[in-house]
This record gives sequence, structure tokens and C-alpha cells, in this order.
Amino acid sequence: MKRIYQRYKYQRHSEYVARKALRKRKRRAVVIKALRHKFRHKTRREIRRIKDFAHYKEHISAPVNCCFLENTTEVINFFNKLEECRMKKRRVFVVLRGVAKLDYGAVSILLSIMTMFKLERIGFNGDFPKDAEARKLIAESGFFDYINDGKMKDDIEYIAGRKNQIFTHANKKVEPSLSQPIMEAASITVWNEKRIDSGLHSVMMELMQNTNNHASTDVPGEKHWWLSVNHDLENKKVSFAFLDHGVGILTSLHRKPPESIWGDWVEKVKKGIGISTNDEFLKALLDGKIHQTVTGKTYRGKGLPNIKRMLDFKRISNLHIITNNVAGNGVTGEYKLLDVNFQGTFFYWELCESNFNRPWTIKT
Repeated sequence: MKRIYQRYKYQRHSEYVARKALRKRKRRAVVIKALRHKFRHKTRREIRRIKDFAHYKEHISAPVNCCFLENTTEVINFFNKLEECRMKKRRVFVVLRGVAKLDYGAVSILLSIMTMFKLERIGFNGDFPKDAEARKLIAESGFFDYINDGKMKDDIEYIAGRKNQIFTHANKKVEPSLSQPIMEAASITVWNEKRIDSGLHSVMMELMQNTNNHASTDVPGEKHWWLSVNHDLENKKVSFAFLDHGVGILTSLHRKPPESIWGDWVEKVKKGIGISTNDEFLKALLDGKIHQTVTGKTYRGKGLPNIKRMLDFKRISNLHIITNNVAGNGVTGEYKLLDVNFQGTFFYWELCESNFNRPWTIKT
């Protein structure tokens, strides 16, 4: 047997196997050397995160200006790419390091998308912006706390006393009691004492009910709502961003069943009041003209028109809305068509010193 393995063909085969193993060891040595250089001065936790990120094949970069209200079209395109990956069950790594400008609206939407990834058990992760202000904002929001939390949950609770936060409350329900602690904290920031601003409660209730009743055309209460709160202590201002990932206001009205009062009225109303485009329709809807035409009533103040009413009565300030392919500024009355479609509804408003308020009379 020993003589057989001493034959030339076996010796040649053994040399081939040895050369192949040597090449493999050399390649491995080069990789190890590169990794050692890459991981130099990094903690074990940082090394583990880098190795984990290597498994994310889809790397999607956020725009440099990631302010949803300023750069709406580009930011929507970014979110649509993430949503496309979710629909295809692809793991995603979000590249935020190039972001120079960021607002709470964009962070809130990003968090909501991340939560949907986690609920469907699809990998989702990201890095920090290099810009100090953007990095500070995303860190204070608690965004990476939610990313690093391994628990699968669809409900992020409001934390009393925390100035900047993004949350949902009571899962997908309308929660009237939520407005009180938010109003209490906001009034202290704006007026240095607890004050009542009825507009804040009214707007929050309208938006929660709108999500619960209309965000889905199939099952009421199916969609989550998201709310972000940002306290600007220096300028005595509190900003709010409310979001749902439903079908959007305009799509919702077009999909009403025949038995609904809105069922066959949308196109008739458009022709009746002389409008043809979605931007004109959304403006008329918030101004209360659509509601008056459909119901035959002369009063305003039901549903979405009540939110615009709170702006007109100075209960809130700086109202913006983005839904489907329309972005609207409630203050200037400018509504414009977008080149892309935003799946859902987004509202932004502020509370500041000039808003109407009255003494705190709520007993706890």
C-alpha cells in the first residue's frame, strides 16, 4: 500500500493539494490582516456591529438634506426605496452618515418604517450622521434605542418628562387621555407654566380618529399612527409631526363604498366647485368647501376642516400637510402637486407663545 502512494501521480496530486492549501492560507492571512487594521482601536461591540452590517446587501443612502418639509420629493423617494425593500423582504442598511440636515418628521417616518421591518422580521439597521446637529437630533429622538431593542413590538409608549421623543400610544387606538400630559409639558416649554391650549387636543383627536377610520379602506383601526414631539427650549416652541401609513386622504375618499355619502360625490364635487387637480381638491377639503357641498350644511368644523380652523383661530401655528401626491402649507394657502406619491398622511404643526391659551384648570 505504501508503494502505491509513492508513485508519481500520487506525489503530483499531493503537491497540488498542498499548493492549493497554501494559497488559501495566504488569502486568509491577507483578509485577517485587513480586518485587524479595520478593527484597530475599536471595541468588541463596534466590531460585532461591523460584522453584522456585512450581511446587509441593500445599502440605501438618505439624501444630504433629509428635511421632509424642505426636500419633500427627494425624501419621499428615499422612503419609497425602503418600502420597496420591505415588500420584497430584503434586509436593509440605511446610510445616514452623509445627512447634513434632518427634521423630526423624517426621523418619525424612518422609525415607523423600521418598526414595520422588525415586525415582519426583516433585517434593518443604519449608521449615524457625521454632522453634529443631525447626529444630536437623531440620538435625542431615541431612534437608535428602538433599533438596538431586540424586542418585536408595535407600540412605543409616551414617556412623561422626556422632551424629544417619537412614539405611538395604545397601539392603533384613539387615546383622548394622551393629549393632557403632552399639553402640560408643551405649555411649560412655551409659557413657562401649565396652560390649556384646546387646539392641541382638538388636532390630535381629529388625526387619531382620521387614522382609525380612514387610513385603511378594508378594516377600521388597522393602521398605526405615529407622533413626534420636539421641544425647542431656546425659542419657546414645540413642534409636532403626526403620521400614518394608510392609503392617504385623497385615495381614501376615492375608494369610499357606494353606500357612503362620499361614494359617488368626489368627481361631482370637483366639477361643481370648478376644480380638477388633487392640490386644489385638498385645499378645498381643508377649507371646508367639500364638506359643505357634500352634506348641504353651511357650518364647518368637522373632521379635517377643524384642523385648519384651529390654525385660523391661532390655536396652533405653521400647519403643513403631505398626503398622496400633494404637499400643502396651511399658513400661506399654497398647495402643490408632487412628482412622487407618499403612501400615507403627514401633518406638521407648532405651538408657540402667540397661540391662544388659558389658565390650567384640569384637576388630576
